[in-house]
Amino acid sequence: LLSRILAIAFLVLAFSKPYIPIKNQQGTENIFIYIDNSLSMDADFGEGNLIEIAKEKARMIIQSYPAESDFYLITNDFKVKHNSNYTAEVILDYIDVITPSAFNKSINQIIGKQQSIINEDSHLYFISDLQESTTLLSNLNNIDSSTQLFVIPVKNQEVSNICIDSCYINSPIFTSNNEIALHVVVSNKGIEKITDEVVFLNINEQQKSQQYISLLADEKKTITFNFSTKNTKIISGEIRTNDSPISFDNSLFFSFLKTAKVNVYCINQSEENKAIKTLFNTDTSLFNFSSTQVNNINFNALKNQDLIIINEVEQINSGLISSLITFAENGGSIAIIPPFNKVLVNYNTSLSSLGLNSLSEKESSLFGLKISNLNLEHPLFNNVFKIKAKQLNYPTVKKYYSMQNNYKSISILSLENNKDFLVSFSKGKGVIYQFASPLQSEFTTLTSHALFVPIFINIATSAIKVNSLYNILGKTNDFRSNYTNSSNDLPHLTTANIDIIPTLRTINSEQLYNTNNQIKTNGIYDLKYENKLVDKIAFNYNTLESENKPLSTNKIKEYFTRNSIENASIIDSSIANLSSKIKEQQNGKEFWKIVLLLSLLFFAIEILLIKLIKL
Repeated sequence: LLSRILAIAFLVLAFSKPYIPIKNQQGTENIFIYIDNSLSMDADFGEGNLIEIAKEKARMIIQSYPAESDFYLITNDFKVKHNSNYTAEVILDYIDVITPSAFNKSINQIIGKQQSIINEDSHLYFISDLQESTTLLSNLNNIDSSTQLFVIPVKNQEVSNICIDSCYINSPIFTSNNEIALHVVVSNKGIEKITDEVVFLNINEQQKSQQYISLLADEKKTITFNFSTKNTKIISGEIRTNDSPISFDNSLFFSFLKTAKVNVYCINQSEENKAIKTLFNTDTSLFNFSSTQVNNINFNALKNQDLIIINEVEQINSGLISSLITFAENGGSIAIIPPFNKVLVNYNTSLSSLGLNSLSEKESSLFGLKISNLNLEHPLFNNVFKIKAKQLNYPTVKKYYSMQNNYKSISILSLENNKDFLVSFSKGKGVIYQFASPLQSEFTTLTSHALFVPIFINIATSAIKVNSLYNILGKTNDFRSNYTNSSNDLPHLTTANIDIIPTLRTINSEQLYNTNNQIKTNGIYDLKYENKLVDKIAFNYNTLESENKPLSTNKIKEYFTRNSIENASIIDSSIANLSSKIKEQQNGKEFWKIVLLLSLLFFAIEILLIKLIKL
């Protein structure tokens, strides 16, 4: 009798669906689903593609809500069409067509996006592999009380992964006659050693070279590819590996133009400096040298120069000062060689207007002071010395000015008495070099010394500003080109599959192109005007997620608890159990299945007891 009473009691209780309600229970019809479609999700660790797993979890979420609910979809692309609510049927169609994206968003950005769409009672499901580098959990301080956040992890793994981090070229000058050294930074972002991974170099769609590299866990190395090209103005290439399963960082694309001649313009007081003229006229394939007197300057030509030399000009007038300031701020280089006269007041006023050191009275040394202190860390001395600087026979200076350190400068050459002979100043995007004496033989032996050639050659060549070899998708929509457009023609950025018209604007005499988020895939893109190829632009994926380190569920829970974020929780479940977990999150812990089993159990006990009593 007792067994039957308990069986019937539990059966009645089962139909009443008993449950324990959750804290902060929130009814809602606004369901936001964020699917992380960043590049780290485009991997397969043996259980299926992560994005496809995330899609399936999103479908299970939708099936767990009434059909009349309002569903919203968010991806890393922040598409405008996702700002509206949709029915379950439509949102499922949108989920089906989600593809990997070059963009990534933090958890704070996703919550901000949801709040900007609708600021009412909402459920936000954050489905992601939860990479530390992009989730940025530490930025999440609070969640609006109108939103209930559910974090749903997609299981990722820490594996070995070789990444092409970056590439660069030290020299800004590329001609048909010199060999180009391309430096490539490669790193192992994984937890295991990588042995004999092959790195390929393709130039203009042809394989030029390959190297093998071995890396310890978390090790980074720089390798160098040397190559030469002829009869090609635009050089584009790809550095590539065949690493898996994380493959989005296997390629790094780059492009650059072979440099035209370096334009050097020398403004003299009267006579030319023969050493300077001879130096730049010797190599006419590299330098385009011209000179003039101070009273005959072609101001229209100044903006087309790379280096302007002010040679012993006694008084720099206000018009020239204004032009020089604009020239330097836009990226040009200037070398100031002082005259040796008795009146310094006006000259120092000009120097002050340029932001340079003023000069004090003349100083001299009968036997000459050695230029013995060289700042070998300065870029002007890159690849200059093959022997130690201490073994040099230094040039000397007999007459010079003492520089007053009015402004912040970098010392390049100084005398044995520690007084500066050559310093540099940053001016906007450009550089101004200031000497302490005229470069004539009666003042210094520098012009007849071996140091003279590399110093002035490097001053001139470093004036060439080379744009970055590539652009990073997701960091900025702007890119630059070494080609300057002077017409009103529309630019086109094209590949075999797309043709977009970037927005062109000019800022501080520099042309910037904006892609308006239309570039989604890495590669080499052709920049064309009127169907004429003028440049090639390289775009690469951001390697933030190359270091595959997902956040653990325990770490996330601990963060929510420590920061008292009560309206956030984690649903760490398989796809099969996800729907029941979600319903549990919505309705609380249900016990009807348990009490139904208890009812069946007591019915079985009753039957067993009846049989035993009959015996």
